[in-house]
Amino acid sequence: MVGMTAVLDPEAALEGSRSGVIAVERADLAALELRGADVLRYLHTVSSQHTADLGPGDATSALLLSPKGKIEFAFRLAVVEGGALLDTEAAAVRALAERLERFVFRYDVTVRQVAGGADVSAGAVSLLGPGAGAALEAAGLPGPPAAPDRATVAAGLVVHRMAAGVDLVGTSAAGVLEAFGRVGVPRAPLEVWELARIERGLPRWGLELTDDVLAEEAGLLGSHVHLDKGCYPGQETVARVHNLGQVQRRLAGLRFGHGELPPSRTDLRTGDGRRAGQVRSVVRHPDLGPIGLAYVRQVVPAGAHVLAGESEAIVAELPFYPDRANR
Repeated sequence: MVGMTAVLDPEAALEGSRSGVIAVERADLAALELRGADVLRYLHTVSSQHTADLGPGDATSALLLSPKGKIEFAFRLAVVEGGALLDTEAAAVRALAERLERFVFRYDVTVRQVAGGADVSAGAVSLLGPGAGAALEAAGLPGPPAAPDRATVAAGLVVHRMAAGVDLVGTSAAGVLEAFGRVGVPRAPLEVWELARIERGLPRWGLELTDDVLAEEAGLLGSHVHLDKGCYPGQETVARVHNLGQVQRRLAGLRFGHGELPPSRTDLRTGDGRRAGQVRSVVRHPDLGPIGLAYVRQVVPAGAHVLAGESEAIVAELPFYPDRANR
């Protein structure tokens, strides 16, 4: 195996993530620690997820929504002894902490950033590929949880399953790269995670998950929203949209032709000039070529040709590799 001192190029790293395992330091993630007797009850009140009955080792994903049901924050959580460890985009973590702190006055809850961001140690490491479990065992680290709704919790470290492998989050995450280096797990740049994310159709806060997007548009009802729980900010909109019919747009893929890639938020239109949606993320993929994620109107089917500025694209279903959706 390649040593951790060598950073693989994107093409080699993607291939490694399909047949073996690679490690990616996730400088884009940061973690918050919530402590106190009321943590789960408080998160149940303010978020889209049912957290009141969770116990140690349980894990889930949730949203904080505006009163109109639009996405303000997205995060993942694991229940740990005495509270919960949340992780989210590093660019969002301080604002999320402030939002959570704003309403804790009636609850026994404290909020503290513990990993990620400019002033705190690295927040997470991702292992991509089917060899993630074996790599954890070889490095003497906690193994992956048995199910997506569980997390492996150890001192200063939480291990989550995710679509492409496992994530290790927490105050000890910065030290695991050295452990992987000792057992020969190759390292890849953060760019590779972005390529893997887009080929799998995974929405990201700040790009696909923004304050003008409904959870159902992003395809998050099954993973981030509990449809049977009681009142929380934005719940009425979630229930109304879900019960009365489909949303007007959906998260879809784009396959671009040659030429310049359009910037995020470029509007899409059909050949006859009708509004078709909006671009959110674009990359040049080593195997798939130029691809992207976009919100596309429901009336625009997969296979349709659209224009993003001067760039031509074909609408594609997600994920781009159906057989790799859970690799």
